[in-house]
Amino acid sequence: MKKIFTCLMAAGVAACAVAADNYTGGIYMVNEDWFGHNSSTVNFYSYAGDSVAYRAYQAANPGSTLGNTTQYAELAGGNIYFCSKQNYSTTGGRLVVADAKTLEKKASIDAIGSADTRAFLSVDDNKGYISTSAGVYTFNKATNTVGSAIAGITSEVGNMVLAGGKVLGAGNGTLYVIDAAADTLVKTVTVGSLSSVFTVNGQAYVAVNSSTWGAPSSSSTEQFIKLDATTCDPIDTLAVAMASQNTWFAWKNCAPAVDETNQVLYYSPYEGCNFISKYDMKTGTFTQNFITFDGSQTMYGSVVGFDPYNNYIVAETFEGYSSQNYYLNIYNTDGTQVKSLKLSSNYWFPAMVLFAKAESTPTSVDEVATAKEVASVKYVNLQGMTSDEPFDGFNVKVTTYTDGTSQSHKILK
Repeated sequence: MKKIFTCLMAAGVAACAVAADNYTGGIYMVNEDWFGHNSSTVNFYSYAGDSVAYRAYQAANPGSTLGNTTQYAELAGGNIYFCSKQNYSTTGGRLVVADAKTLEKKASIDAIGSADTRAFLSVDDNKGYISTSAGVYTFNKATNTVGSAIAGITSEVGNMVLAGGKVLGAGNGTLYVIDAAADTLVKTVTVGSLSSVFTVNGQAYVAVNSSTWGAPSSSSTEQFIKLDATTCDPIDTLAVAMASQNTWFAWKNCAPAVDETNQVLYYSPYEGCNFISKYDMKTGTFTQNFITFDGSQTMYGSVVGFDPYNNYIVAETFEGYSSQNYYLNIYNTDGTQVKSLKLSSNYWFPAMVLFAKAESTPTSVDEVATAKEVASVKYVNLQGMTSDEPFDGFNVKVTTYTDGTSQSHKILK
């Protein structure tokens, strides 16, 4: 992989970053960075090179930065949409659109109404939604321009998902249901202590957690709630000892990581915990300390992701608010550790991890894997029906290989 070396100024100190010209086969690490001192950053870990490109966006765009307190990012259509709560001076906006492979800037938008940005959702090839501290806005992906606000939503909305032609947005105790074609608010659903919304193979759920800081008490409400595919009303409650985090005290992305093929959730249940919990939705089995971090590592927020290309659980940790020691941890789905990498010392304050598919044969952390042979391909629609050919609308494409492994991807026909 061709690389370039770029020197940047960070907090008044020259800092050199190694930047790849093609970000594939690895992990994007989106960071808040040090509020009041630096703009937000994105680092990239390459599986093949077993190396990290630090401050990769700044290296690809000299003189430009991400915004202030980047909390969310989405990969869609060859782009990454970075969402920052605020713009950073004149160099980085509340929403930054970059090429996913090169991280070269395509657009940087300072103002979205008069609100702070929360999250981005790609609705189709042409349209996206931006959630903010004061409602939801449409976004034209072809022109990279912000459209109008969705009428009827004036409160804070966090993460969003697309399910059954509807966009579901997580508010603080309120689920917002939006018609994705008409850009209109269909209804609101009151769900006390709602923290995030997520889907598993097209089925929508919300996470409920009444403990907004620290470990839950015996009186805390901890649930995952299944939503009706048509009405989006709650239809089944899955009680757990600890659900995924509630971060409405200072919104961060806290939705659980989803292994869609095996219908398993991985998440950090509360700020500062030293473990990852697992919930198997097929069996209803909850494992509180499924993975326990080494040493004094704990969670800042809930930076847990599932890499569908390599079937890895990925987590970023730190050693406390006054420490500059941060780690990237990679695990197999049985909980065994594949890799623990101490990152370059800095106040990264991680927000999220995303995964870039390798352009050729996927590589593991330790060795180059041989090419896999496909055994079968199936398509599953939103009603759970299976076919050898894709259904009209949204599908989950499930590819099974001869070695017994499988991968799933969402597609739209």
